[in-house]
Amino acid sequence: MNYQDLPPAQLAALREAEPDLLLLDTRDAATRARGQLEGAEAPSDALITQLLRTRQRQRPIVVYCYRGNSSKDFCQLLAGLGFTRLYNLVGGWQGWEAHLAGQAPSPTAPSPALAQWMIDQGFPPAAIHARQDSGMNPLMLAALQGRRPLVEELLALGADPNHVNDDLHHALWFACVHGDPDLVSLLIRAGGKVNNQNVNGATCAIYAASTGKLEVLQRLVAAGANLDLETSGGYNALESASTLPVLRYLRGITTERPVRSVA
Repeated sequence: MNYQDLPPAQLAALREAEPDLLLLDTRDAATRARGQLEGAEAPSDALITQLLRTRQRQRPIVVYCYRGNSSKDFCQLLAGLGFTRLYNLVGGWQGWEAHLAGQAPSPTAPSPALAQWMIDQGFPPAAIHARQDSGMNPLMLAALQGRRPLVEELLALGADPNHVNDDLHHALWFACVHGDPDLVSLLIRAGGKVNNQNVNGATCAIYAASTGKLEVLQRLVAAGANLDLETSGGYNALESASTLPVLRYLRGITTERPVRSVA
């Protein structure tokens, strides 16, 4: 391993000992705007290039994400570029908030109920990141089935809400397919990317509009869904609306484009 895991309780001491410590927040901009570690920066290409050009490969760097999973991959990426003093914040932003609140640490093993469910679905009982032939993982499948308690436990165990299957669908997409608005909101709060596009360019908002799931669509819009994104066929959420309630809602919050002519 080319980085060290850093428990949240040790971050303050590291910052004091390393005045030039760099904090990299890999979460999306909207999430960072709601709260981040003081002095943290987004790991842009420009920033990494500047560090390389100024020969700062020895500079200590702490990387954090939502739950401490994707930040590991980013640490490995930085290590491949020659950076040698890398730290992954254990538990990510969620772990930091739990540390501040004095909460108990997250569970490290599935409960008996989750383990049995995973066996029933064809997964090893403790392999929360396992994938089936289509690329489906336990979090995606639990979301598709509307198993909210299982989704919550999988997230607490560190399941990444933004892993995708072979069609580039993530857990939030499957929560939309199931249609439970509260499950959709749960995965959004966990960091699920609202504007993720599948292999055909469809977003969760386009799917919700095309299937008439108004409340699901409203939750997505409230979380910042970009209604101008299009499928590979050139259709956005408004043009995909399949019911009058959805059409009226979208017309009320978007600028309608000219109707396409049919050859």
